[in-house]
Amino acid sequence: MNNQSLLEACTVRGYQGSGPGGQHRNKTNTGVKLSFAPFNLEIRCCEDRSAQVNRTLALGRMRLRIAIEIREVPTPVPPIPFPGSAGRVSPENPLFPLFVADCLDRIAEATGDHRPAAKAWGISSSALLRILFQEKAIIEATQKIRQQAGLGPLKAP
Repeated sequence: MNNQSLLEACTVRGYQGSGPGGQHRNKTNTGVKLSFAPFNLEIRCCEDRSAQVNRTLALGRMRLRIAIEIREVPTPVPPIPFPGSAGRVSPENPLFPLFVADCLDRIAEATGDHRPAAKAWGISSSALLRILFQEKAIIEATQKIRQQAGLGPLKAP
């Protein structure tokens, strides 16, 4: 789903931000609140003085939130080639949420084992762990899947 389609699927509201930024930030509705009703998800963003920048940041966060919270049956082959290099991928990469969603789907399907996901993506299991531990919300979702399967928590590589 491209940004325009996701934006159309969300309810977008502006609100007055708070904190540093002066009169412009405190007296205009530059903060953005995205609500994605099908899954009852909500993201707020007011880091920038520009509503357009905040909308772009909020869309990126919504993509990652959907990737973390929504599980599907994974396809036999990953939907895209590995979006990084040398076993690393940056959270700023636009394909990062899709990669995370597929990894978490594969971990859930393997009842908490991360090794099949690493194998599917052609990276080592320790490289996948380094990627998962980059973002607190991602590793928390992974640990939750493992806990539900009766497995112990993963340790940081």
